[in-house]
Amino acid sequence: MHTQPYPTTSSSQPAATRTPAPALHLLHGMWVASCPSCGFQLATARTQERCERRAARRLCPVCHQDGS
Repeated sequence: MHTQPYPTTSSSQPAATRTPAPALHLLHGMWVASCPSCGFQLATARTQERCERRAARRLCPVCHQDGS
């Protein structure tokens, strides 16, 4: 059983430049990070921290097609 709290977000960036945190789900023992706007799957990993790191490096190709 997981004993630590799930939300782990960084507030080091100003709120205006910060992108929304990916939505995290635990599915069949694998963590899945998806775009909070459209639901596109950004990353998967066995640990929550690794999944968060992988998703933080990815920009959603569906929502950010214009490059902004």
